[in-house]
Amino acid sequence: MTHPLIVTQTFDHTQHAAYSELRQTLTFNKYDTIMLNGTPHYLEPIGWYIPLISSTNTFHMASEKLEEYYQSGYVTTYDDLILQKNYIEYKVNRSLDLHAKEDFTHFTERLKDVDQLLTHCKESRNPVAQ
Repeated sequence: MTHPLIVTQTFDHTQHAAYSELRQTLTFNKYDTIMLNGTPHYLEPIGWYIPLISSTNTFHMASEKLEEYYQSGYVTTYDDLILQKNYIEYKVNRSLDLHAKEDFTHFTERLKDVDQLLTHCKESRNPVAQ
C-alpha cells in the first residue's frame, strides 16, 4: 500500500485491549488519509495486524477490520475515486441525454463530493510550501 487510503465519511474505530482501561476510540474525519507505517505482523490467536499512521495518530489495525471499513465505504483508494468519478460523469451525461432532472441533480452532487475528495487527496500528497 504505497498510496494512502482516503476517509470518505467520518467514523470511529475502537482499538480493543485486554483491559478496558486501555481501550481507545480513534475518530477519523472525512478527507483524512491513512498510510502504512511499517511491516504487517501476525499475532497467533488474532491474525494480521497492520501498523498505520494518520494525520493525528499512529496505531495498529486488524487487516480484517481495515477490509471491513473499505468494503463499507468508509475508506477508499485514489484509484477507486478516479474510477468512481468516470462512472459518475457517464451517469451525468446520460441523465442529460434522457432529460432526467432528478438523476442529474443526484449525480452532480455525487460528482462534487468525489471531486472534493480527489482535490484534498492531491493537496495532502503535494502540500504547498508556506
